[in-house]
Amino acid sequence: MMKNPGVRYGLLGGITVVFYFALLYFIKKELFLNVWLYWGSMGIYLLFMWRAASEDCAANGVKRDFREILRTPFMTFLLVNLLFWLFWYTLHLADPQLLQMETAMKMEYLQKLIAAGPGDPQQANQLREQIQLLEKEGMALTMGVVFLQMGIGALGGAALSAGIAALLRSGFRF
Repeated sequence: MMKNPGVRYGLLGGITVVFYFALLYFIKKELFLNVWLYWGSMGIYLLFMWRAASEDCAANGVKRDFREILRTPFMTFLLVNLLFWLFWYTLHLADPQLLQMETAMKMEYLQKLIAAGPGDPQQANQLREQIQLLEKEGMALTMGVVFLQMGIGALGGAALSAGIAALLRSGFRF
């Protein structure tokens, strides 16, 4: 199993991403929820996806079917993402304050949208209704939400994998 670069780099990448977010969490919870640092973790994904795909292509060549080249970085992405979301969900179960912080951030964002004037009275009413719902119920993180996010992430991971496969097939190297 560890001979497969997709699995090996997927697990290593997942451990790295979990360490990255754990570090942010323990330094300051606001950093853990920072959207720029959240998306910055994509660099870790890409690094491990590229490394796995490069190793696979070095061993098996680039003169294969495109889907075969795509498979390794995509597997890497899926494993990194699985470990990330397991950590994310577990941490939210262990620390309910995270959801309270996310609720406050979402409400602040919606209030800024209203203050900016959405232009459409119906849209403004929908924003106010969302704020009232958040005030009343707060946000929830269910397994359904996690699976949905993983599925959406898999679409993005497939696109990134296709880009990596195309670059490697074209002879591009770092």
